[in-house]
Amino acid sequence: MIFSCPPYADLEKYSDDVRDLSNMDYHGFIDAYRQIIKACFRMLKDNRFAVFVVGEVRDKKGNYRNFVSDTISAFIDAGFNYYNEAILVNVVGSLPIRVGKQFSQSRKLGKTHQNILVFVKGNGKKAAQACGDVEIHMDEEEAEN
Repeated sequence: MIFSCPPYADLEKYSDDVRDLSNMDYHGFIDAYRQIIKACFRMLKDNRFAVFVVGEVRDKKGNYRNFVSDTISAFIDAGFNYYNEAILVNVVGSLPIRVGKQFSQSRKLGKTHQNILVFVKGNGKKAAQACGDVEIHMDEEEAEN
């Protein structure tokens, strides 16, 4: 299985290295990102999963770049099947306070989630079998509720 939470383009800078994905313009970032995903496909065994946690990013004008869809397209173009998705809800905490002024000025909503994108190389049922059985343990009180 491959699991990653890759850089969200230029949202955060991780270093001053020009080879660092976070230092590239969006088109350069996506080109390098696609190459990485192709390499993941070559390295991953057949009938296995790849999971990326991503979220949307904005351009300098404040518009979404469509990063989630770019990620899905990159995986499909590399040969993966888009198998499943989930939403990771982040702690809401101070979100209303942080985005209050932003919303008043732009009507942009605050984000409280990330997208968990699940892809499979090969057959999803065989990939699931390769993961083995899932054991769920509950104490008596949990089982009653």
